[in-house]
Amino acid sequence: MNEFDRLFALAGLSLDRLRTFLRVAEAGNLSKAALGDVTKQSQFSRQIKELEGYFGVALTKRVGRRIEITPEGLRLADLIRRHFGELDDFREAMNGRPVCVRIGTQGSLIDWLVLPRLAACRDALGGALVELEQLRSADIVRGVTDGRLDFGIVRDDAVTSGMKRWQLGRIGYALFAPKSVWKAGVTVEDVLRTVAVGELLPGGQYSTRWREWLAARDIKPQVAVRMPSFVHLARMTRDTGVAAVLPEIARVDFDDKKIVGKPVPWKLDRQIVLIANPRSLDRSGIRPGAVEKLAGALRLPAATEGGVKAP
Repeated sequence: MNEFDRLFALAGLSLDRLRTFLRVAEAGNLSKAALGDVTKQSQFSRQIKELEGYFGVALTKRVGRRIEITPEGLRLADLIRRHFGELDDFREAMNGRPVCVRIGTQGSLIDWLVLPRLAACRDALGGALVELEQLRSADIVRGVTDGRLDFGIVRDDAVTSGMKRWQLGRIGYALFAPKSVWKAGVTVEDVLRTVAVGELLPGGQYSTRWREWLAARDIKPQVAVRMPSFVHLARMTRDTGVAAVLPEIARVDFDDKKIVGKPVPWKLDRQIVLIANPRSLDRSGIRPGAVEKLAGALRLPAATEGGVKAP
């Protein structure tokens, strides 16, 4: 008897049923998964019941007039997502296309860290097709954990304890403003008190600490505009000359004959790390040495070498 014969000894298991359940689990409810189609809702409900009969466990539970996915259902959804990803990668590879490697990070790191080093990153990954996804830190860590992402580039303090990470370096901040405002002896605090500045919209760790730093020095900047991201702020500074505090790596966007950045004297530097999903790497056929090469391609000056585990 084949070791997998018992999987097919009972009726109820099929790729279509598994796909339906994953669609419902990711959508959060039947109606959204079926795009409001009542007929499809009925079909999806039946297919889920058939899977529940096959596995002998409740995959959903009713809460009022809606359903929720049970812990067992969430575990099954993770298994389906991972194995569907492996099948898709195999299909792509067999069609002579490059393996797809998914990397999640924030928009500013895509623009100023990954894209300038994209060729070296692809070389490290054996010429793989690279998909870059712009996500929040918590979503990146979850994506790498459950296999939706192969790699993540995030703040070190956003990574869960015990997850392997490769140190890429520290990113500091600088105040970027037209060269003409940086007279002899002028400090960052002086400029913040006298010129129009742009800042991020309220919310998030950086925004909170930025406001605390200003309050501690009794600085009340002339805020001209608030933007949703550092990338937008950099474009504003480049195009309009309005000053902004940005990650130091944003220098690649500026002509230093027009816009000059001076380090901000605070302790808000971000330690950036690369995280990976070992199952995804094995699935994609990425050798362990390639991860070190990828980290090397992304590493900033004076970064710690090698992958380490959190204590």
